[in-house]
Amino acid sequence: MNALFYSATIDRRGEVETRVSSSWSKKAAIFSKRKTSEEWHQEIDFTAASLRPTDHRFPWLLIRKHTDQYLKRKGKLTQPDIDVRLAAMIESHHARDVAVAACAHAMSPAAVRALLNVELNVAPATFYGLEQYLYCLIAAHFSNPKSVSYLEAQWARNFIPYAKHGPDAAGRYLMGICHLLKTTSVANMNLLPDFTNLARRAFKTYATQLEGLKLKSSWTTAHASIAWLSTITQNLAPSSSAGQLLPEHLLDTQFPVWRVWASWKPNLERI
Repeated sequence: MNALFYSATIDRRGEVETRVSSSWSKKAAIFSKRKTSEEWHQEIDFTAASLRPTDHRFPWLLIRKHTDQYLKRKGKLTQPDIDVRLAAMIESHHARDVAVAACAHAMSPAAVRALLNVELNVAPATFYGLEQYLYCLIAAHFSNPKSVSYLEAQWARNFIPYAKHGPDAAGRYLMGICHLLKTTSVANMNLLPDFTNLARRAFKTYATQLEGLKLKSSWTTAHASIAWLSTITQNLAPSSSAGQLLPEHLLDTQFPVWRVWASWKPNLERI
């Protein structure tokens, strides 16, 4: 009887020890997993330091190695698994452009493009997040050229001076669009889908803002907001090469009253 009792006690103790051991193993695995990803975040930040993907000194090869080492420690993964893991890590990293630079080479082009959904990355009206988004496009092109075209990356680099957020962001964005159309050869905006989507949003916001200023008779503010339009009329090309989209072409189709605003020359002392 005692033997049976002791035997049962020992067996139960073994079960408890097994459960405790299993529990600690799971916790250790979770902790290890977190530690691995945390190390990755720290390592890419340390490697990039204060450099951005537009800097010629940016450590592209070194920063990619951190991702390669992370994936190697994870063992054999399918491409969809890699895409999901790295996308989550990019989204959780505060300097998203640096994270894209570190991960895009290991992701499928479709996954990178999905991650760079402009509607999710740039806020309406204020255009908050635009600058970061432009850096991400540049990083994605360098690391995974099939995900972002050379033209998109070129525009992103040249657009950075116009990437401001706030109440005047829409007008500033349209200034950038017109400047780049004037200085680069683009047949149509379909080649730049994300810039096109933001342009539609900017035209709508800009038109609404001007209408509001007109209704409130805020003529001084309105004049400051449309001053850049007069430079378009002053520099109209006598003719354009076949297949080239010019600023006035885009303005005529998306904001037909722009010529009225551009020709408005109020007496500034009276308004």
